[in-house]
Amino acid sequence: MSLHYVSFFVGAGFPNESLAAAESLPLDFVGADAGTIDVGPYQLAGDGTIFSETLCKHDISRALGLARRKRIPLVIGSCGGSGRDWGVDWFADMVRETARDQNLGPFKIARIYAEPDRDLLKHRLSEGRIHALSAHAEPYTSALIDRSTRIVGVMGVEPFIAALEKGADVVLAGRATDSAIFTAIPLMRGRSPALSWHAAKVAECGGAIGDPPKNDLLHVELLDDNFLVRPLAPGAQCTPRSVAAHQLYENADPTRFVEPSGTIDAADVKYRAHDAHITRISGARFEPAAQYTMKLEGVEPAGYQSVAMASYSDRVLLDELPKWLKHTREEIDAKLARVFGARADEAILTIRTYGAGDGADLFASERPSIPQADAFFLLDAVAPTQEMATAVVNVAWHTLIHSPPSQWRGGVITAAWPFNPPIIERGRMHRFNVNHIVELDDPLETLRFEYEDVR
Repeated sequence: MSLHYVSFFVGAGFPNESLAAAESLPLDFVGADAGTIDVGPYQLAGDGTIFSETLCKHDISRALGLARRKRIPLVIGSCGGSGRDWGVDWFADMVRETARDQNLGPFKIARIYAEPDRDLLKHRLSEGRIHALSAHAEPYTSALIDRSTRIVGVMGVEPFIAALEKGADVVLAGRATDSAIFTAIPLMRGRSPALSWHAAKVAECGGAIGDPPKNDLLHVELLDDNFLVRPLAPGAQCTPRSVAAHQLYENADPTRFVEPSGTIDAADVKYRAHDAHITRISGARFEPAAQYTMKLEGVEPAGYQSVAMASYSDRVLLDELPKWLKHTREEIDAKLARVFGARADEAILTIRTYGAGDGADLFASERPSIPQADAFFLLDAVAPTQEMATAVVNVAWHTLIHSPPSQWRGGVITAAWPFNPPIIERGRMHRFNVNHIVELDDPLETLRFEYEDVR
């Protein structure tokens, strides 16, 4: 008997037509990923989320309505973007509000929190059971654990299974592997690990595996030894090429996908067209891990950032841009050394250039009234204090717009900047500080579970 589910990414949205198509399907559950570290460390640090509350609640409310009308589970992982504890509570508030507004109760929520006890991590460290994933990883120490703003462990499928076995209708989990979200129910229904895990790996980004790729619902149907995928977006299809190409996304090796409990081997997988819109997939293997491990993600303060921008369409400058930029940077560094002395090395100033003449006149003939900026400069400084970061950018920006090229005569070159005042203070910044795994005796030992009934 077939097993059906739809997947999507919380906050990215899906159209009403796709939701209506999902309503007509014999679904067993609705699954959604909500997290990513692609956008950097700020979400885990607690400095914001990739999608606003308006966007997240829009998706959650419609997915919850679909799940409750069909009396099937809704499973969401990496709540809040980073999977920190706050994100789980944030999504739980949205679920409660939606249930009240749409009269969707009663049902049971499971909240799974992924921030591990730091003393447990230090104990595992003392046992030699925390290992770097890269030769370039910073050594993981007790001091690094202490100075981390926040740490999460990336959970596997077992916590989802535990919550569902407790009768949860809605599972809201902290940081999780993308695939674990969609693997729990297939495993509970007796599907093979290879089929369950590979289908989940394909499904994790929803309609992004379609042609054209869209932020939308994806329908997955698991059969005995293969599975079918099709996007529900109008006008989209899953082709063998579009599905296979997605295996290159976020994967160091497109044939091996490592999970806490084992590895999906996709070296012999076959992608075949079932029809014009659906691709049939088969042939994965699953290799159980000898030791269960959990990946750690952590962040620590990296200073304060200020930025400024400027653009140039002056041909005299652009004709000698590399030479001019080298000379100007030397002048900036000399000023910073004069102002800050030895402390100048405490700030990191980066000057990025975009355009520099390549394709600058692409739209000139179509929109001649719009001035064309041939080179765009983005300046950013990170320093121990906000005041220092702003001062460094101040020096750099002012020097940049007043430093003449060799063929220029006059006091100011032709520069433009989009914001006034020109310097933007971006506040506290963070950096990732861990690329390690921790060995666990129990897949649930770092997690906390809370259950509640919504009426």
